[in-house]
Amino acid sequence: MEGTDKRARALLLAAAVAAAGFACYLLAGLPLGIPGEWVWRRNLIPANLLPPLLAVALFVALAWRLARLEWATMTTKEREPWLFLLVALIFILQVALINAVGEPWISPGSIIVSPNATTYFALSMDIKNVHSWVANYHYTIAALPYHARTHPPGITLFFYGVREAMAWLVPEDTLPFSTWAQGYRVFGLGPTSADAGAAVASAFLIALLGALSVVPIYLLCKELIPDRAALLTAVLAGTLPALLLLSASPDLILLTLTATTLWLSYVAWKHARPLPAFLAGLVFALSAFFSLGVIAVGLWLVLLAVVGAIRRPDRMAVAGMFARLALTGLAGFALFYVVLYFALGYHPIAVARQALFAHHGVTVAEQARTYWKWVLMNPVECAVFAGLPLVIAALWAIPDLRRDPEMRCLNTFLIASAIAFVLLDLSGTVRGEVGRIWLFLMGPLAMAAAPALDRPNRNGVFVAIVLFQVLQALLMRAHITLYSVL
Repeated sequence: MEGTDKRARALLLAAAVAAAGFACYLLAGLPLGIPGEWVWRRNLIPANLLPPLLAVALFVALAWRLARLEWATMTTKEREPWLFLLVALIFILQVALINAVGEPWISPGSIIVSPNATTYFALSMDIKNVHSWVANYHYTIAALPYHARTHPPGITLFFYGVREAMAWLVPEDTLPFSTWAQGYRVFGLGPTSADAGAAVASAFLIALLGALSVVPIYLLCKELIPDRAALLTAVLAGTLPALLLLSASPDLILLTLTATTLWLSYVAWKHARPLPAFLAGLVFALSAFFSLGVIAVGLWLVLLAVVGAIRRPDRMAVAGMFARLALTGLAGFALFYVVLYFALGYHPIAVARQALFAHHGVTVAEQARTYWKWVLMNPVECAVFAGLPLVIAALWAIPDLRRDPEMRCLNTFLIASAIAFVLLDLSGTVRGEVGRIWLFLMGPLAMAAAPALDRPNRNGVFVAIVLFQVLQALLMRAHITLYSVL
């Protein structure tokens, strides 16, 4: 790293110390969370870390190569294979990590099937008639098991769709699917061979959909910062331990959908174009069909519009444009649910009311988690699952961002992101598991860090941050139980 400046060397040292300190914390068996209320349990199953280590080596090698490309002079056609390779290696790293604990290929399916880890797949097995099931969802949601009763039906229907597709592809008694189905019956369900295949396929499909999130993140950053810094952002976003470790969690689908919503919204606002605003409304509605937690993204967009208008001299004219685009986005949002109502009889307002009521009951009454403890713990847990080296790099980059006039648009975006995060934390609506639930809020950390690392003499520091990030994910996989299937 010859030629690296003094500030960059300080970042390297701080990131290395943070990574080593967290490693000692995990090796000491100390809990992550609040004992007596909720913690990420310690993993007691031996982990096979050789395949993940090989995947880490490939990913770091790609980061090293990408940092040395003349990205600014490359055409779109020349860039596309590299972005495809980035997504592919993120996916390979996800697969290697999820297979590192338990029985490879079979254990990921057990995460999907297990009613304890996620109730959605088990619930999808009860659907006989989709139209009737969706039309009556606002009546039945209150009686559903935990997780499902706090969410709209989108995730359950996702699994239903995968099951239907596998039913065409996998005849009954087909090996090895029939053997997997027998094993999955330990959960008290009666999955068919096709169901077993669907469970395994779902785990890896969700991982792939999550890996694709770096594409809209890259496209968003192209609108905010130089193209090469946007590329570095996409690489850093691919190192989030939450993305790499929770690869069987439907929250990864939300990550990609919310990143797409933010990208389309910003394109609409930057270029005053109604079509991206309309499409953003459609994608946002689809996100809300999966989880009402994306309400935070709506707050994020409002704050982005407000902060953006305040920071502009022509704020009144800009506010008017934002209002028109917001109405266009709301039209797209409304159209999604109007179509669902007439096609399937879905009642979004009634479902939202029931789900939010159930969420409040579970968080405050059933689990009785203390408000102020989680207001303090949530940012800590979020930092861990975003990666401590990346968090330190983002904080380290703040002086550079403030001094650079070309970062004005990015700074506006980051200010809105920070305000949204603080307000969401203070609301007390989420108390625990934010490493999973708030995955969609972690991208701005990569966006903050990348521009300050976008210098030839800081390429080595950038690659080192990538290495520290993926090694932290590897260590977390070996020492933390990410899914409780039994």
